[in-house]
Amino acid sequence: MAVHVDASLPVHPLTVDDVVAMVDAGILGEDDKVELLDGVLVEMSPQGSPHATAIRRLNRLLMPVVQPAGFDVSPQCPLDVLSPISLPEPDIAIVPISGWDAHAAGAVLVIEVSVTSRAIDLGRKAAIYAAAGIPEYWVLDLADRRLLVHREPAGDGYADVVARTDADEVTAAHLPLTVAVAELLPPRP
Repeated sequence: MAVHVDASLPVHPLTVDDVVAMVDAGILGEDDKVELLDGVLVEMSPQGSPHATAIRRLNRLLMPVVQPAGFDVSPQCPLDVLSPISLPEPDIAIVPISGWDAHAAGAVLVIEVSVTSRAIDLGRKAAIYAAAGIPEYWVLDLADRRLLVHREPAGDGYADVVARTDADEVTAAHLPLTVAVAELLPPRP
């Protein structure tokens, strides 16, 4: 359901605490595909086969290197970005191994797989992740067959953004991982 809000209306932003309380009260359930961005619950698009396959491939490539380096793979889970009004759920976040009592935090790498969400992934989410100081952010753009590698967070953006194609390899800045971009993309038609 599309909702249109008159920009002249004062809007009360939701907080992370509000959303946690809504989950605890059963107002929001696990099947509600929403994430909190800038105080607004944003609907997440359903996953098509290419999106889901890319996430599985990324998990398969990341698992052997992440745990020995002292990190966890956090797929499609809330990520604490140290903001009272944002609790994104990236497709994959590489986070320090932690306990059961809080959402994952301190990501060294966040990955979004983009099919229909490119504007959000390259816009608000990039700004949120940069503001949180996440040192590396990848956007796997399946539509344009490229991997956008963001590094050097500066304010609400990244100072270094490089597009890699299926002819390139990428080495993660904080993990012992080098991956051929072609391994992450569907075959050419």
